[in-house]
Amino acid sequence: MKIEKYLFIIFFLFLSKTIFGQIDSLEYRNIYNWKLNPYDLNIEYAETDTSLEGFQQYNPLLENTITTTYLGNLGTAAQSNIYYDRAQFQTGFIFSEPYGIYFHHPENQLYYSTKKRYTLLKYSNAGSQNESEQLLGVLHTQNITPDFNVGIDYDMISSDGRYQEQQVRQNIVKLFSSYQNKRYRIHVNYYLNRSKGQENGGIDSLHYLGDDEYNNRKNIPVKLSDARNQVLSSGLYLAQEYRFGKITEEKIDESISEENSEISGEDSIYHNAIYVNDSISDQTLSDSIQTDTISIPHSTRMRDNMHKGDTSKSSESKTIEVIKYSGFSLSHELFYNKDARKFFDDQIDEPFYDDLDIFIDSSKTHDEVRQRRLANSFSLHYRFKDKFTSRLSVYNEQMQYEYNIKPDTLFTDTLINPVQDTIITTNNYSNQSNNRISFFMEGILFNHILFHGYSEYYFDGYKKENSAIDISLAYVLFNDFRIGVEGEYRNQNPEYFYSNFASNNFKWENDYLRMTEEWDVGFAIRSSKYRLNAKLRYGQITNHIYFDSTAYLNQHRGQINLLTADISKKITLGPIHSNTRFVYQKSSNDSVLGIPEINLYQSLYYQKLLHFKSTGGELLLQIGVDYRYSSSFYADGYMPPTGMFYRQYDHKLNDFHRFDVFVNFTLKRTRFYFQYSYLNSALTENYYFNAPYYPSPEPVFKYGIAWSFHD
Repeated sequence: MKIEKYLFIIFFLFLSKTIFGQIDSLEYRNIYNWKLNPYDLNIEYAETDTSLEGFQQYNPLLENTITTTYLGNLGTAAQSNIYYDRAQFQTGFIFSEPYGIYFHHPENQLYYSTKKRYTLLKYSNAGSQNESEQLLGVLHTQNITPDFNVGIDYDMISSDGRYQEQQVRQNIVKLFSSYQNKRYRIHVNYYLNRSKGQENGGIDSLHYLGDDEYNNRKNIPVKLSDARNQVLSSGLYLAQEYRFGKITEEKIDESISEENSEISGEDSIYHNAIYVNDSISDQTLSDSIQTDTISIPHSTRMRDNMHKGDTSKSSESKTIEVIKYSGFSLSHELFYNKDARKFFDDQIDEPFYDDLDIFIDSSKTHDEVRQRRLANSFSLHYRFKDKFTSRLSVYNEQMQYEYNIKPDTLFTDTLINPVQDTIITTNNYSNQSNNRISFFMEGILFNHILFHGYSEYYFDGYKKENSAIDISLAYVLFNDFRIGVEGEYRNQNPEYFYSNFASNNFKWENDYLRMTEEWDVGFAIRSSKYRLNAKLRYGQITNHIYFDSTAYLNQHRGQINLLTADISKKITLGPIHSNTRFVYQKSSNDSVLGIPEINLYQSLYYQKLLHFKSTGGELLLQIGVDYRYSSSFYADGYMPPTGMFYRQYDHKLNDFHRFDVFVNFTLKRTRFYFQYSYLNSALTENYYFNAPYYPSPEPVFKYGIAWSFHD
């Protein structure tokens, strides 16, 4: 699907009457956004997508983790090589987990408030025409009234791949809206994630790489020639809350600055957390974004009583009205999700299937598995200004599971009449209901001690006795420099499809599976001012569920110990900027849980703001290099019929190195990047693999643009 087909972009280009041309804080004063904290539905401010830092990381696989095991083509199934990163991309449907790193998750939805209509266009391109990789993003949002906002966000991935049968198309659509006033607020978003792709099973042999006869990688034989998959995920999320509590108003003179703020630093629970409406102080919001040091309590609502037309910095006294809530409120959340995976192959007489079972049809495969969830949560909240927040919730979910073959018919029918009866499939349904109670609290004591605690327990249904605890305690030494301890505990029944599943090539009915127990405890140091995030963590997994070397589901009866050290640090020395993340992780049982021990991401770039006297314009320029490394390990293999990663011991991936050079710059309201990836492969002619039998892409030139509009 080529970009030329998306002519509707022209429509968005004409939404704007004016394009602002200066690199200043004007955009921040016209638009701001936030997320809902899933623990207590408090609003947490998020930075508007206008930063140049990391703009070259257009790829979700590069943006969200250090290294991944994936099939070598953007949009294909992927799994982070950092074990604790994987939790960020869980979808609740095991067959869409490999696409969770690309998909939209409703709890991550950004909501907006904007004084003028806002549109953001993003486009990236890489590779030649017959193997191009394209990404398109279109965001449009506007306020209908000062309190009511609507918007649409669309993302597309179109990637043809560098090998046969590797084409991928992804479409992600999000519709969102919010309304809020002092007492009542509601947030809603509807989303649709769809991924359609070809499955080639990997290259037929590693010996083709480096062979002059196969310089054109499109000529290298692959294991599957007619296999395809579709993964669909759609849903609706709604959160509404009514506050009964007391509202107090505190007036603060002068603008909030980086160095001095009565509502920043130690008095806040979370950095960059803010509850605002359209009348927030222009200067205050601008300062909080640009300095990256303002910490505003998430239960605070601010108004600037200055004249709304005055957007200039002024030494005149300004009065800011800070509104704080104390007391009880009631909230309701609605969750509705539909998930499905389909796998088709009209030619299963290929050698790939020789070692696989055939349960239904020996000539072709048409598998389908579905899951639906309808859930409601009712909660009682209590908040005390910006010092304490708590929530008690009762949650009910109705689950429906469906797969295309009943386990008790798999063998009987196929043996009696293997020709006629095998093409007749019967749906298998299961309906489950689960009930849960949860409690959350968070606060600050003596202006220096931050505490956070969450617990949940399922008291009825298929998930009965599932439980979870999440606790952290931190001490604020100075500014926002915090040291603390953090711990998590999970005890869960196996997901339904781990116990029951049937398809043309795989079938299991596992009544023997035990509950999986996982816990970890860590020591953490965090500071947004010093741009440091470090955590040393020790954890243990009991009864780990995984797919073994036969690609069938298995459970390890015993413990797996995990030791990890995760350090992120940003450094600025004049025009030189450094962004580093280092992860060390050690599994006590590599045969069951294989992960690379050493992982590194290092970005180093030179940044300069160029001034043009003749025009009065400015250009922000970055020139640098990104480096990624992961040590050698037995990465998981990939099984196309199930779409799942599984343990394999035939192909050990060598140490992985990736060098990308890039140039980023901002011109007026437009950001650009130019990148040449895998520079080291071009220089050394070394071949790397992102997964067993799935080679990494060749060195390629890439470019991208992001263009924002106000009117």
